Amino acid sequence: MKKILLLFIILISIVMLSFSVTFAGTNLNLYYNGKIHALKSTVVNKNDKYYLEADEMAQILGVKLKGDLSNQILTIDDGKTTSTYSARPLDYSIAAVKNYNPNIPQIINQKFYLPFEFIEEKFNLTVKYDEESGSIYFLENENLKTFKNITHGYLLNIPSQISIDLSGSHNAFNDNSVVLVDNNGEFSYTITCDKLDATSIAGMRLILNDFTSPDEEIFNAISDYAKSYFRAMQALYKNEFLFGGTDAALSESNMKIFADYTDILYGQPSDVVLYNTIKSDRLFSIEETHIMITVPIYSKMSIYTINIAGKRGFLTSENIVKINELVNALKIPDLPNNKNSLKILNDKKTVKDANLGIYPALSGGNIEYIEYQNPQQNYKIQYPSSFVPYLQNSIIESLDYTSFKIDYNNYVSISVETIQDDPDTCIKNKLNFIKSSPSVKTDSVEEGKTSLSGKTFHYIKYETKDVSDSYFIQDYYTIYNSRLYKIELNSKLIKPSEAIANEFLKIVKSIEFTKPEANNFSTETGFKKFLNEYEGYSFSYPESWELKNTSTDINFDRFSIVCPEYSGPLDICINESEFLIDASAGELLRLFGGNNAELLTNYAANYYAPYGTKNTKILNTSAKIENDIIYIYRLINFLGEGQRHKLGYSVDIIRDGKIYSLFLSVSDYLCTDGSLADKELSKAINTIVNSFTLEETEEYLKRKSAGETRNQKVVFLENCFKLILGRSTTLTHAKTLNSNDDILIQLSNCKEAGTYRLKFDYENKNFEIISVILQKDAVKSSEPKLKEMYGSKLIHRITPDYDNMTVTIRYSDGIDMPVLEKSYFIDVLPSEDGFDIFLARNYTYSELKSKCTSYLENYLLTNVEVQFPKEYNQPVKYSSKGRYEAHFINVFARYSNKSGYFLLKIDPMADSVSAIGFVPTDETK
Repeated sequence: MKKILLLFIILISIVMLSFSVTFAGTNLNLYYNGKIHALKSTVVNKNDKYYLEADEMAQILGVKLKGDLSNQILTIDDGKTTSTYSARPLDYSIAAVKNYNPNIPQIINQKFYLPFEFIEEKFNLTVKYDEESGSIYFLENENLKTFKNITHGYLLNIPSQISIDLSGSHNAFNDNSVVLVDNNGEFSYTITCDKLDATSIAGMRLILNDFTSPDEEIFNAISDYAKSYFRAMQALYKNEFLFGGTDAALSESNMKIFADYTDILYGQPSDVVLYNTIKSDRLFSIEETHIMITVPIYSKMSIYTINIAGKRGFLTSENIVKINELVNALKIPDLPNNKNSLKILNDKKTVKDANLGIYPALSGGNIEYIEYQNPQQNYKIQYPSSFVPYLQNSIIESLDYTSFKIDYNNYVSISVETIQDDPDTCIKNKLNFIKSSPSVKTDSVEEGKTSLSGKTFHYIKYETKDVSDSYFIQDYYTIYNSRLYKIELNSKLIKPSEAIANEFLKIVKSIEFTKPEANNFSTETGFKKFLNEYEGYSFSYPESWELKNTSTDINFDRFSIVCPEYSGPLDICINESEFLIDASAGELLRLFGGNNAELLTNYAANYYAPYGTKNTKILNTSAKIENDIIYIYRLINFLGEGQRHKLGYSVDIIRDGKIYSLFLSVSDYLCTDGSLADKELSKAINTIVNSFTLEETEEYLKRKSAGETRNQKVVFLENCFKLILGRSTTLTHAKTLNSNDDILIQLSNCKEAGTYRLKFDYENKNFEIISVILQKDAVKSSEPKLKEMYGSKLIHRITPDYDNMTVTIRYSDGIDMPVLEKSYFIDVLPSEDGFDIFLARNYTYSELKSKCTSYLENYLLTNVEVQFPKEYNQPVKYSSKGRYEAHFINVFARYSNKSGYFLLKIDPMADSVSAIGFVPTDETK
């Protein structure tokens, strides 16, 4: 996230640099004792050591020199004392010799030169050199009262309590940006000046394609363009605020603007912004207050920016006086001196708010409250004005979420979902789902029923763990008008303070339900219905929108619904996928019905989600089981491509191991307070998501009764080859190749059985055979590979099965050792030389159960009794689509007076088993 936004800032910087004056070849100027001197000589730089011609320095410093080149002696008379120094020719061949002292006069080209270090030591000065601008500064070490900027010409009368920051090396100084610091270390004050010229104006005209507007308008456009730095910083902080806390350190940042004023400074309209930034992680939190002043001056073709920064709370009355003194201490040539204090610092309330910070501590009687109304979900609440609006998503009528940040550790959220079930049953199911979650500490659960402000609430309080971090949750549920409302306090790492808990309870008590607003919005939009008769699902979409087939796997369909007006910021996708895990509906719901966005992607084939995991927040989840079909609904906010903030919604319908999903996402700029601003678009989107459903079509029921689960494209190809190669031909599995979207299929039960590579156009119902490897050739090629794998064993026999594309080996570890048998699927993939052969274990039920038992016994170091799910037939199921990669199985294990469910990963290619997760039996009750 940071990288993209920082790249954006860098790109802006590159453009801005094109506006800056180029100093290459500019004559040297030296500032000393209030005057600027034009130098005739140049600076000599050898190995990062800098030297100035001694005679010219003597004239500027007011001393007399007497040099003796033959004896290599330089005498300096400052009017009070006379000092004699040995000089030596500049010779860096001895620069590394121990005890060599470079801080003495040097002889270069038969002239005496003084090193910067020598000038500093001899004359009690600090020397700074801006090589780019050709500016040298001789500044007093003590009681520096004035500073004259050589490049930009401004004069700074330095107040007694302020100093110029002269730290760093001699050449680290840049007079485009001069930093001053408070002597008490409470704040810094940076003056930056960007100087423009005719080339800058011409460059901006080219960018704007504007060659007629007056120069002053182009200058103002450059000034506005420069503000992109600040806007980019706002975007960076906003994204880190909304999506921070997802890394190991739980790092998070936030930024709050307290005031944005226009003021008159130095006779010029100027922008003044007062804002705070905070950076937090699990260990500490740092908050700073900033004042940014921007002064565009067309008459001088310059943009002055003053940045004032200090730790939160530094805006005391004493420091405000210092800041106003500094603002008035800047004298810009040909402009009136500033004599007034900053308007923004006269606003006592704003200054107080900035001093209290982004997350002010909750204090007894001084809390102001704000009313939040959600007319779409018919409720309103009162919350403290110090709470910061956080994640929001109201793009769908049936599911809603809004939240407020209290501080780094705590936030309050209000979730709403439409319900059709009995209210008590609905709440009971919610509570049971929480209690059955493996991450919830069972001994921390406290639940009950209470009446607050005349409303009945069911509540549950519990602690949950995410890896090593604890979260303390308080949920209050109530129902009104077929809607379930959940008000939640989420506290990260530590339990909420008493003050926070009390304010949360006040929010719960404050909820009031409002009457639905009259819906005067009408639309004449017509809708089309799409029905997939083979899979048995349907949805509707506006007639003026376009439905595109965007499938990337021959085994599954994927569609995109495109709105011509919002083709960029709006994304709607319908996708088919399939579980790689065999479990009951209840087990699947418990595993995938929570707020983990990654699980479905890991445990399903072809599952597609437009969001990732790191920069994703699952806001609200609703799940249910009806007639053994699972429905999961989610509201998701995430960062999409280009780090654009997206508001999303998803539906997953799981039937017979298949997942039918709808994903919807919109860019945040289409929304206001989480709701779509375009009401017609909102109506269309809600119609689409509400229409997405399953149907028991005649074709679906026919396929189901025949046990057919393959995609219609695969069935079409099989039927074509039946006509070509004979009715007995079967297509055992198919896959789409990533390289160029070619199709790879495996045909059996025919004379020309083998692996075929095709160019396939399903829409026009045609295909072209690119290449073929027959089964017998593939099986023969697998035998040497198998012999190589078992090279250290005694091989008794290798038996090929051409029809099923398997090969079985009988082997032993020695002559007198037991004979073992293993079977492998033969997988064929194209390569540059033709085809490559891969072997994947073909487990029998008993082999796989034995392997899982052995693994768990080694894992737990005790005897284990393993029970597989009923009617488990995973190897056959997944070999049908040629997916020999890993799949998952949820097994019940009993051991050492304990029991529970292990989620095991079966990897046929590696012939391995590994444990992914475990849920004790007592946590499933």
